[in-house]
Amino acid sequence: MADLSRAQAANAAKTTPVEDLSADPFYGYVSKHKFAEFNLCTITRDENTSEPVVAMDAEQPTIRAFLTDGDISFESQWQTPFENSNPELKMPMLMAGLQTGQTVASIGTMSGAVLGEMSKGISSAMQPIAEFAKQVEGKTNLNKVNTTQVFLSTASVHLNLSIFFIAMKDARKEVENKLMHLQSWSLPAHLSQGTVLTDLANQGIEGLFSGKIPPFISLTTHGKTYLPFLLQSVSAPIVAPIDKDGNRLSLTVSLSLISRTAWDAQDVRNLYTVK
Repeated sequence: MADLSRAQAANAAKTTPVEDLSADPFYGYVSKHKFAEFNLCTITRDENTSEPVVAMDAEQPTIRAFLTDGDISFESQWQTPFENSNPELKMPMLMAGLQTGQTVASIGTMSGAVLGEMSKGISSAMQPIAEFAKQVEGKTNLNKVNTTQVFLSTASVHLNLSIFFIAMKDARKEVENKLMHLQSWSLPAHLSQGTVLTDLANQGIEGLFSGKIPPFISLTTHGKTYLPFLLQSVSAPIVAPIDKDGNRLSLTVSLSLISRTAWDAQDVRNLYTVK
């Protein structure tokens, strides 16, 4: 007799299992660190601290592919604001003449050729200027103060990856569907077909923001997990070896990712923490 205590009600909601896209023909035969795994992320707010809490979305598929190349870029912007107060930028010709000694020669030539007899008295008056010009020849007013770097900002972390898909059994599942998910994750989840005015009329104030931004994702590779990141671009060839149904059998895909926010030193230490 069947165990009725475990029977499912006739009107129970049916659940659709998550499509398994993590399967790879070489997974389990080569090191797992040779692969890159992509997952969607969810961001919620802590009820007590209101701090963002990031977690992988287990209800969405995992995309796994060979990681063939990649680099990470950290960049901060610095500036020397005092350099604009440098007299050489405001009076370049005068400062260049003083530094090279051309000003001294110009004073003597101008006094004799243009002013004639009057040049004697004027030369005496200009003597202190000429002496000063001689003293600063070959010198510069550049110093460590007006070349001090001042921190401005830090850019988001950039990841540039090259991944490889290959099919051994089912090209639709092992290549095409994986690429489809990555491409869809790089685009807005939804864009309205109407205008702002029509959306505002149909949906009220919510119509002002009728679209939905691209999702956040995570990348796990080489024992490190990068999250939350945004998939900025996905580049893949259209022409490639195909099966009888037109599904591509192998693909090299280039990805560009950026972090949701700029990182600080603690974020880097967290990345290298052994889990």
